[in-house]
Amino acid sequence: MLLLGDSIFDLHEGDKRIEAVMKNLLEQRSPLVRWTIYNEAHGGEYIGPKEGTPKGVSEPLFTTEKTGRYFEIVHRHARVDAVIVNYGGNDSKVYPPATFRKRIEALGRVLEKDYPGAVLIFATTMFVDPKHSAPYHRDDPKAPGFENGRPRNEYLEPYNHEIREFTAAHGYRLADVCRRIARETERGNWDFRLRQGQGDPREDPKHQGDMAWFDNIHPNDRGTKIIADVLVEALTKSGYSGHVRVR
Repeated sequence: MLLLGDSIFDLHEGDKRIEAVMKNLLEQRSPLVRWTIYNEAHGGEYIGPKEGTPKGVSEPLFTTEKTGRYFEIVHRHARVDAVIVNYGGNDSKVYPPATFRKRIEALGRVLEKDYPGAVLIFATTMFVDPKHSAPYHRDDPKAPGFENGRPRNEYLEPYNHEIREFTAAHGYRLADVCRRIARETERGNWDFRLRQGQGDPREDPKHQGDMAWFDNIHPNDRGTKIIADVLVEALTKSGYSGHVRVR
């Protein structure tokens, strides 16, 4: 299995990384299957190619249609049974949702070509609890109609919409992380994200009213576990675990 994406997947260490949490969940479900997960996500990454001079991102997966880190990854991992993709958050800093749709369409095409027969799963972005986050501001908003000071979820929703429409149009699997965390938040389970500067959550009482303290979009350990659960659900539905090539 291959993971592609940004810092939502490229976070934490050791047994708290997303691939380790997923492997544990999968082994609980299918203890006789050997699960190998290659995590090639990279913090700050977006699909690309680059447009303009984007801020707050690293290099894209594709520097051109024929060059970039993607081709190095395929060379390292020539054969996998499933690819799980998590882009959108950094893409929203680079180009508008309509362009993101073109880029994710192009990614889907090359994945089908390079990994014929593999299950393709695309995940939506994190959900940020409006009661525990600061209003979102960008000097150069890419989401049409977005007004600075509105919640970050409103900014990211057009990109999530494209992911949902894209997967439905092509029959790919959807791991709707955003909606799952939104449902949990509605139930009162909002604590899925790191604190400012990766601060200690036990200091939350000292930061009442300081929404910046709660504003980090990256998942904490609880967030990583719920994301892993959503990904595993998407992966194992329709009996996928019954026909994995065991290595």
